[in-house]
Amino acid sequence: MILREQRDRVAERVRLLGQEFTEDLFVFSMARTPSHQEPYSPNAVTQRYKDMADRLGIDTHLHALRHYSATELLTAGVDLRTVAGRLGHGGGGATTLRVYAAWVAATDRKAAEILGSRMPKRRPK
Repeated sequence: MILREQRDRVAERVRLLGQEFTEDLFVFSMARTPSHQEPYSPNAVTQRYKDMADRLGIDTHLHALRHYSATELLTAGVDLRTVAGRLGHGGGGATTLRVYAAWVAATDRKAAEILGSRMPKRRPK
């Protein structure tokens, strides 16, 4: 939703400049190119994220968002192949599980409850 809203803002900005919005324009571009024809430098995005995190007092880095998104999507029940694909991983998701997916206590509790509910009930003697 956020990207769609940004795309719509860019389309309106380009239209106001008398330019044609085409699908090959960048949704996030450098401020010095209002026509959105030059992409942000990867370092610019990383630096802006770091500056924001520092202002908020959060000890994090941009790459942590990959780990967060993998963990949250898997916890929400999105299948491993889809999550791996979003991260650009092949091989069935082994890298996604090994490197990116974190253990989540609430999900672990849910797994324990499911396992407990599936165990045979103890028969009275």
